[in-house]
Amino acid sequence: MKLRTKISLFTTIITVSVVFFTLLPIRNIIVDAFRKELEKRAISITRNLSDRIAGYIILQDYFQTSMAFNDVLQKEKDVEYIFVTDQDGKIFSHTFKNGVPPDILQWNPLGNKQMHIQLLDTEKGYIRDVGIKIFPDTGAELHLGIREDTLRQTLNRMRLYTFPIIILMVILGIGASVIFSTLITRPLNKFVEFTKVLGEGDYGRRVDVKYSDESDEIGYLARNFNRLSMQLKEAREKMEEAYTYTRLLQTERLSTIGQISAGLAHELKNPVTTLKMLFQAFKEHPDMTREDAEVISKEIEKIDNILSNFMGFIKEKQFKYDDINLNELIDRVLSLATYDIKNAGVVVKKDMIDTLPHIKGDRALLEQVFLNLVLNAVQAMPEGGEIRISGRSDDEYVEIMVWDKGTGIPKEIGQKIFDPFFTTKDQGTGLGLSIAYNIVKSHGGVIFFNSREGAGTVFTVRLPLRRKDVQDISGR
Repeated sequence: MKLRTKISLFTTIITVSVVFFTLLPIRNIIVDAFRKELEKRAISITRNLSDRIAGYIILQDYFQTSMAFNDVLQKEKDVEYIFVTDQDGKIFSHTFKNGVPPDILQWNPLGNKQMHIQLLDTEKGYIRDVGIKIFPDTGAELHLGIREDTLRQTLNRMRLYTFPIIILMVILGIGASVIFSTLITRPLNKFVEFTKVLGEGDYGRRVDVKYSDESDEIGYLARNFNRLSMQLKEAREKMEEAYTYTRLLQTERLSTIGQISAGLAHELKNPVTTLKMLFQAFKEHPDMTREDAEVISKEIEKIDNILSNFMGFIKEKQFKYDDINLNELIDRVLSLATYDIKNAGVVVKKDMIDTLPHIKGDRALLEQVFLNLVLNAVQAMPEGGEIRISGRSDDEYVEIMVWDKGTGIPKEIGQKIFDPFFTTKDQGTGLGLSIAYNIVKSHGGVIFFNSREGAGTVFTVRLPLRRKDVQDISGR
């Protein structure tokens, strides 16, 4: 059973119950009031008639007594009968058309009472017999029987009006319950549909529910549902953005790996060629001198170092803080870029790097930052030149500057070089500096540059000496 049906049924039951339990006491009060009024009227008629016929009873005037009875019967239509006894207690006069009932004196015996009212259940319905002594301490009694015709007529009229009122109240109650249940269930149905929408992943939509003011419970629910929808949308967008950025980071990393792979092949070729020549000579002359063994050992160690540096760079790592020696990190970066540096005819000079204090950071990510800056510097001097890497520090930060003597960065593109996908290279991804910017930012640092067209560019990476809270790599 739906909530709307339950509310309608419940409201209808309450309405009918309220109408019934309200009208029933009202009916009883009205009936009691009419009966009391009827009794007062009957007593008044009996007393007036008693005073009128008292003299006739003493004089034994049957005719005048009967005339008095007939006057009352003509005026009071709901009087059923009247009879009177003489002083000896015998029937003196009556209005019974078919004779006096045999047990009439037992209907309402007065005894020592001055007056008494007895309710009689007869074939004609309930009759109130009002008995009153005409003379004290005698048998003379006047009895008047009055029907409840007026009361019945009143009750019939009440039923005539009450039933339509009850039916109208029930109809109004049902209508009100339907409207009331609709007002309640309509927004609830919208909330139910809205939860289905959220369950399907359609975040960012708003539930269309009208409410009156800030204290309205429906409005409170609507505001919170809408807030939840927007928060879920923002959370999903952040997750998607983080996932996309992670994929872009991997793409740039692979691009960088592709660049240094050529250098790796060149660096490995020389020691491999040397080893090949020694082993060829060993075939012809089995005796190996100490000098030959040292050459083989050095060449193998050189290959091992090259491969270790390369594998350390491409290995996936989570963001992890390590104690970093910046001098060793720069040497590792230069080792990875050896081929590009030599092939471009570039000379690298380090200045004050070995005196810099250690910092806390992610070694692999910072290697990527400086490798990107070094490779950019090399590519800025296709005809060869000089790269200078210098450093300085204070109580809070350490700065590393990468200088080149290339063509410089034009002013019109200076504000765009950290934007994703912006590049001036034919085969560039446009992600290198953007990723470097966000990596440095995630370490609590900043990266910026100064450039003069035709004179060169210096990129500065400023990193905190003490660890700061890790931020999202996307820079948010």
